[in-house]
Amino acid sequence: MQTLARGIAAQTGQTPEQVAAAWGTVEYSNSSGVQLVAPHMAAGAKHRANAALGEKPAPGKRETPRGELTPVQRVQQLGRLGTGRMNKTEAAYEQLLAARLHLGEILFYRFEAHKLRLGDNTFYTPDFTVIVADGSTEYHEVKGYWTDKARAKTKAAAAQHPYRFIAIKRAGRHGWSFEDLTSRSW
Repeated sequence: MQTLARGIAAQTGQTPEQVAAAWGTVEYSNSSGVQLVAPHMAAGAKHRANAALGEKPAPGKRETPRGELTPVQRVQQLGRLGTGRMNKTEAAYEQLLAARLHLGEILFYRFEAHKLRLGDNTFYTPDFTVIVADGSTEYHEVKGYWTDKARAKTKAAAAQHPYRFIAIKRAGRHGWSFEDLTSRSW
């Protein structure tokens, strides 16, 4: 404990006695080495203690308080779902595609079916690949709201590939707005 307390003291600027008194017990973790945890410590204090050891927060945990972030940063910090998993907006749009499939307007649709190369180490995966009744292929990109980066990447894909690219945005609670981003050079 004394060796550990000296190491923490060197990193935090406290004396070894202050560290030992403040942190109390020692727990060992296979994944990240030694963690100092006092039995009375709240979760936030535990994360700060681990940060003093140079550890990063667990995936999905934030490093900064929520009040210091902009609204866009708060949405972006929520993280991505795994590949092949839809968010709620995409799942709602899939219901519309299923209805269109039943009516015969489209022949086929699949979520994240293709990955398009845009350049070196740059790829674009459209949300839905749709084959319409006339046999042509469309790529549908569904967003709750559009950022400049997402729009630029979709337009770059539309300029390089001979398919129809459609940007879909939620319009109110039950509606959708559609924008054709297809490059006219094809």
